[in-house]
Parts: sequence; C-alpha cells; structure tokens
Amino acid sequence: MKTVVKFAGIICILCFSLETASAKKIKGQSNTEMGKYEIVESEISIEHKGKTLETYTLCYENCTKKMFIGIEKQKDCKNFIVVIEDMKIIYTCNNGVFGTKKLPKQKSTSLSIDDAIDRQQFYYQKVITKKPKTEKELLALIACYYPQLINENYIENKV
Repeated sequence: MKTVVKFAGIICILCFSLETASAKKIKGQSNTEMGKYEIVESEISIEHKGKTLETYTLCYENCTKKMFIGIEKQKDCKNFIVVIEDMKIIYTCNNGVFGTKKLPKQKSTSLSIDDAIDRQQFYYQKVITKKPKTEKELLALIACYYPQLINENYIENKV
C-alpha cells in the first residue's frame, strides 16, 4: 500500500512538473497573415515604471521581429505591456473586462504611433473578453489580437 501511495505521489509531482514546463511555452494560430505564434519566457526583461517585469517573447512564423510582453501585477488585475522596438501597447483587465488601454506616452520615432496602429482596431479591442481568464489564456488572446492592431506598414518597416 505504501508503494502505491509513493508511486501516486511521484506521478502527481511529474504531472505538475510537466504542466509547469508546458506553461512556459504557448503555441497557437493567430488567424492573421502573421501565422502561427509562440510565446516563451524571455531572457530579456521589460522595465516599466521603475520595476522589472516578468517578460515573455512573442514570435510569429511570418514576422522576423520579436515582440516582448511584460506582465505588471496589480492589486486586482495584471497589465500586459506589449513592446515592439520602441512602441508600447497595454492590454489590461478593468472591472472584469480585458482589452486595450489608453496608449502610454511613446518615445519619438521615425513613425508616429498614429501611423503604427489601426485606431479602429484599438477601440474594438478595448473589450476582448468579459470573462476572467488565466494568464496563459490572456497571453494567447494578445497573440491573436495584436497583429490586427498594428498597421501592415509598421510591421513591414520593422521586419
């Protein structure tokens, strides 16, 4: 009987370890021209408001430019700061709603923020979901919605 309990305990530990390892890599289809995406823990960290954030790298099969997603943990929710080069977009949860947030001040670039994002998509994405999701699910939602938010010209200039 003790052997069975020990064996069951070892299996539980292995399952938890495999689940944790798989949580560090998220793959899916963006259903956009950018194609499949992969999100992995990043070795590079994003700094935001003087804090070092837990950061993930977001890659698409049809885009050579890497994007980074920093997670800013707050009291009631999390902010997801998506960074490509010198542009930031924030996805956040607010009163149970997950979507885009007012754009932060951007560094001066050769291409303005107005040229880089599709304003109509920005407003559509203010409410992506009203159902609470796990961090992994929210990262996947960002990977699916983000390509629609960015104008093709911006990605073409950055690829």
